[in-house]
Amino acid sequence: MAYPLGALMINAGLAMCLAGALSFGMLACVSKIAERKKCDPSALVVGLFGWAALLMLLRTLTLAGSVRISWRVVAVAILFGIFAAVATFAFQRSIEIGNVTVGWLIMNLSAGVPTLISLWAYSEKFTLLKLIAFGLAGLSLCLLFQGNRLEAREREASSRVGP
Repeated sequence: MAYPLGALMINAGLAMCLAGALSFGMLACVSKIAERKKCDPSALVVGLFGWAALLMLLRTLTLAGSVRISWRVVAVAILFGIFAAVATFAFQRSIEIGNVTVGWLIMNLSAGVPTLISLWAYSEKFTLLKLIAFGLAGLSLCLLFQGNRLEAREREASSRVGP
């Protein structure tokens, strides 16, 4: 069966999205492992991102034809690269303080930001499914904070009892 080129591109795009999500998730796991082994997770991430940037630069330079990028695009890329670095370091700091599940859940809830911007900027429809997703995200935050309070109380009670 022959697929139209557009369908193949969508499938390849989805495969790359899944690969990116899996890779990003593994980065969180590796960061926590580094933190537990008393390594510097920030240095690890800088190294990983540095190699990724170098590989993407080499790939871009080897593309057929000349690549023309405006300075405006370069400025936006640098600005959002800085945002990504701040987000990554904030996440690493959060897993040093607490559980990786808490930091990871909150970081993943940040996906709501581009969703809201997309709804506003591109006039996308706010469907019932999107409303349910935002509701569940809000509920997960409430449950997460309630769970953290309960864990803190349990730790406090067990420290008072002592060995």
